[in-house]
Amino acid sequence: MEWGEFVQLEQDKSSKVDDLVLCSLIRTCADTDDVSAIKLAFDRIDGLLETPVEIKVPKFYTRYVNAKEVEAGTKQIQASEDEKKSSKSSYDPATAKLRETLREIRSMPQDVIRVIRLYKRRIEKGVTVEQQPKVKAVIVANLLKNVAKGRFRAVELVFDQIDGKLTRTITLLGGEDVYVDDYTALVAPAGAMIDKEGVYYAENKAMKSAWLRGFAQSQKGLEMITEGLEDE
Repeated sequence: MEWGEFVQLEQDKSSKVDDLVLCSLIRTCADTDDVSAIKLAFDRIDGLLETPVEIKVPKFYTRYVNAKEVEAGTKQIQASEDEKKSSKSSYDPATAKLRETLREIRSMPQDVIRVIRLYKRRIEKGVTVEQQPKVKAVIVANLLKNVAKGRFRAVELVFDQIDGKLTRTITLLGGEDVYVDDYTALVAPAGAMIDKEGVYYAENKAMKSAWLRGFAQSQKGLEMITEGLEDE
């Protein structure tokens, strides 16, 4: 929707209640410093942002106390590098949503904010302009105007919408690695290392997987994750 169409809809006394609510939100987003209203527009149009959660799990090691040698290992195969994807912009003003519009305008010269808001005011006064800005461009311009004023919530909203929310980290077992002694094996597995005491040790991924399965199925495990999320 172009800004001129919005102005007509806003002034139309025969419009529906839904249109009234929508116009009220758009007007608040375009004319005020209410960043929470702009956030609501992003959430409603583009959907809520996901909050990434990282669960840091300690490594599990086995110490082969009586081992005197290491099994012959195989040569590690180096993983191939991922192919670089094209970074060409596919922005389409007609179909782009708020986040796409924000991403596109951020790459433009700063004066674009003034121009968009200037065209907005001229349209509202009935003056013909060369190109009508879209409603989403007007909302983004107002958000960036608040960023230029140094409003923290506006700056935070821009970072969240472009880069995503900060990752919440939950550390299990205090982040300390777990070591289990094995007195039966006389040969350590391939890739084992020697600690400062001269004992062979190697990561035990099977033990880690078994522990994670038990943790995920336990009530205590779910409570720990829930508490970690609530602490943020």
